[in-house]
Amino acid sequence: MTKIRAATAADAELLSRLGAATFMASFGHLYCAENLRRFLEKSHAIGVYRDLFSDENCGIWIAENEAGEAVGYAVAGPCSLPVPDMPQSAGELARLYLVKHAQGAGLGAAMLKIAMDFLKARFEHVYLSVYAENFPAQKLYQRHGFKKLCDYFYMVGDHADPEWIMVLEER
Repeated sequence: MTKIRAATAADAELLSRLGAATFMASFGHLYCAENLRRFLEKSHAIGVYRDLFSDENCGIWIAENEAGEAVGYAVAGPCSLPVPDMPQSAGELARLYLVKHAQGAGLGAAMLKIAMDFLKARFEHVYLSVYAENFPAQKLYQRHGFKKLCDYFYMVGDHADPEWIMVLEER
């Protein structure tokens, strides 16, 4: 039985490793080594996760399998996306990643629900960003009330990824 728990500052190193590993497994093939290295140093360093724990408006959760192995994580907090005319009180599902063998069994939806409950309790508007070719994630988010708002480019090193910004329609 997989369990989802709130992460603590003591999990920063674990989150750094898990974040880098899940990103590389899902998207690493898209980038040259230098762009990937620069991105991981900027976005998945231990200090990045430590900083998130210092913000009371951020929530982080870790999914662990029966053996206690971390198989996924989610991060939610204030919106940092380039949302056109972003309203006040905007939150963001910043990350939701699972290792490959944990995908497809409902764990992503369970983690999404926890993160959404957190966001809805703190923010009036909720957004997320998803890779334009990540069709399974798009379908998950659409099933949970998100719709595409606009396209933008997310930089991984000097590589521009086509992304969607999605907004939660139902509150």
